[in-house]
Amino acid sequence: MSFREKFNWIIVAATALTLAALGYWCVRQMGAGSPADSAGPVIIAYIAWFILMTIGAIVIAVRDPKDAEAPSDERDRIINMKAALPTMHLYGFALTGLILLIFVFDMSKWDALYAIVAIQLVATILEAGAKIRFYQMAV
Repeated sequence: MSFREKFNWIIVAATALTLAALGYWCVRQMGAGSPADSAGPVIIAYIAWFILMTIGAIVIAVRDPKDAEAPSDERDRIINMKAALPTMHLYGFALTGLILLIFVFDMSKWDALYAIVAIQLVATILEAGAKIRFYQMAV
């Protein structure tokens, strides 16, 4: 397995953990009856996400430094382009739906913030998962 494929596995794991933790926090807030009225949890989630991915990248780079320093080739470029397509469709449809929710149903700015973060994290999982699949298919 190449460094880029391993790193995409780290992206999927770190992003899924971050999304689950943020989702759990939101559900607890709603269950307690207090609305989300702060960007603090989002900032903490992004910092944790960054730290998890950085630690993971360092660990796999230390295990195989030659593979980590290898330049990307044409195959990597094709995989990146193919994996970006479904992600862009998700962004387009989800953000269009979110805009409709904001205008039609008068969604609060904090709910919109958490929805945008969730869309971004799900799209990241989708893209990294697609890259893993393409690497395994030997595209």
